[in-house]
Amino acid sequence: MPLGPLRYVAWAAAEKAYAVARRMPGAVVVAADTEVVRDRRIYGKPADRRQAAAFLRSLSGRRHQVYTAVHVVDGRSGRQAHGISRTDVTMRELSPRVIEAYVRTGEAQDKAGAYAIQGAGQRLVKSIRGPYDNVVGMPMRLLTRLLGECGIPLPLKKPDEPTVTQKSRKRSRRQPAAQPTAAGRLYR
Repeated sequence: MPLGPLRYVAWAAAEKAYAVARRMPGAVVVAADTEVVRDRRIYGKPADRRQAAAFLRSLSGRRHQVYTAVHVVDGRSGRQAHGISRTDVTMRELSPRVIEAYVRTGEAQDKAGAYAIQGAGQRLVKSIRGPYDNVVGMPMRLLTRLLGECGIPLPLKKPDEPTVTQKSRKRSRRQPAAQPTAAGRLYR
């Protein structure tokens, strides 16, 4: 009996983690698996350009889910933690010409669902609901929680936040407000 999408993505992440943990005893291992799912069908990485185009035609104008399972194994303590993050993604109506042009970029080949939201594929997406970093493939809030469950210390400062100094505060007051980026417009 085949696994459903949630069980499959959890199984794939766990198998990746265990494979590395066996080769590196005592290491902290983080593994993830991301899958695109529509109507319980899993759209993995396309085998070729033809399949990539077929995936995009199937997703065109429709909402689908992106699931990323993360599995952490702490080889030092033996602790493990795992979880799944979900994001709903709605694709634009994609013409055959748009699909062909995107597939020709080569970006679709190594991506679940045949698109990369962090690349040129962002133009294919109408909206998302849920964590953006989940669609990219590593939901940081989930990862942080799982590391904490394993007792792995985390830095006090968030690594992706800029360091604010007096000098940068003064400069930021004089600069005009930033314009929204293309990625920012995805959250409608």
